[in-house]
Amino acid sequence: MIHVLIVCEGQTEEMFVNRVLQPHFASVGTFVEPRLIATSLRGKGGRLNRDRVLRYLRNTLRERSDVYVTTFFDLYGLKPDFPGFSESTLHVDPVGRADAIEAVFHQTVVEITRCLPDRFFPHIQPFEFESLLFSNLDRLPEVDPAWQSQVGSLREVREMFTTPEHINDGEDTHPSARLRPLRGYKKVLHGAAITHRIGLRSIRSECRHFGRWLSRLENLPLLRHKD
Repeated sequence: MIHVLIVCEGQTEEMFVNRVLQPHFASVGTFVEPRLIATSLRGKGGRLNRDRVLRYLRNTLRERSDVYVTTFFDLYGLKPDFPGFSESTLHVDPVGRADAIEAVFHQTVVEITRCLPDRFFPHIQPFEFESLLFSNLDRLPEVDPAWQSQVGSLREVREMFTTPEHINDGEDTHPSARLRPLRGYKKVLHGAAITHRIGLRSIRSECRHFGRWLSRLENLPLLRHKD
């Protein structure tokens, strides 16, 4: 079985991997395992720091040579010193920005770990995980009927942008900020529940950058252990 470690930004992405991605990939013979970076003696996830991230990936890639490692980080909130961030500022389109960061991020990690280049392939989600929830807003009331009253206004937001991955990164207008009117919404609990209802087929159709990452995960060749 192919084994992939997905280093997640936080608990929301971790829950999504466990609830939505694991069952999908198990059906094609791939085991995807979420991991969170320790940020303190008791805390894990969030607070992406360049040195902390690179150190964690270096150690993770050196654990075993027969597993793939990828990431599930948000473009929104990345610090200017993150690998590829400065190169990404040359792009206006968020997908182009994510591509630029991924390219430099990949090169940086391969250089410091000396791993096989194909074993590590980062994913940076434009602009953040919550953009995936805009793939089909009609599913929101299935999770909480009280949210029906907000579907219309959220749909107007979605129609302002080319894709859910283009919903912008302003302090009050990034995707998760747009969801604040949903009373009782808790991102860790409801993020996975909503995306589970939407389904990966709809999400990958609407969110092409995310869809390309899924396709790569689905077509990985088996790695052989090397001592």
